[in-house]
Amino acid sequence: MLPAGINTPIEAFRSHMDYLFRRQYRVIPLDQIVDHIINAKKMDNKTLAITFDDGYEDHFINVYPILEKYSFSATIFLTVKYINGYWESEKAEGGRIKALSKDQILEMKQGGLIKFGSHGYSHSNLLRITEEERLFEIRGSKLYLEDLLAGDVHFISYPFGACDEAIEKIVREAGYKAGFSIWNRQPDLYCIPRIPLHTCDGLRRFRFKISSLYLPTKLIFRFA
Repeated sequence: MLPAGINTPIEAFRSHMDYLFRRQYRVIPLDQIVDHIINAKKMDNKTLAITFDDGYEDHFINVYPILEKYSFSATIFLTVKYINGYWESEKAEGGRIKALSKDQILEMKQGGLIKFGSHGYSHSNLLRITEEERLFEIRGSKLYLEDLLAGDVHFISYPFGACDEAIEKIVREAGYKAGFSIWNRQPDLYCIPRIPLHTCDGLRRFRFKISSLYLPTKLIFRFA
């Protein structure tokens, strides 16, 4: 079981996806979002992309079937170190969380709805490690995943949302097309903000978070 935090109970997630489907939201692949940003094209308020960080087995067992049901695309940012293994967490049931296996990743890739990006090699906070370690986390994870997936990896999401200009420079030079954080008051192509969903985000809060009111309100009040 996943610990409370930036994750969503499966029944809440199911209700979120059902809401998007019934209200005719346009769920598009992440690369299309990035292309809109690069080309300065405005998107309507009912267009969005879905992303997940870390790469838990839960993404294959519970999330993937729901996405398939609605034919919704998504991007999973993988932490290389934990593929085929376990995350250690005192808050999780049994003290650890099973990660995606290589076979599960490749099965989702084969299905066509799920794309993959890097979430670093070991989930280190990139602001708190050496330059050499940053290079390994950013470049090493990209090379590993490209070998696993037999294709280019264009995107990275920063563990803990941590990035600065020096990190963005490494990401750009490593050949990534864009980088993703969680919240950034001055967004750019290599630190694109996303809206996080938390354990307490039921359907009512989800509807607010995907509305045009959320970001302006957050700028004023700085809530989650």
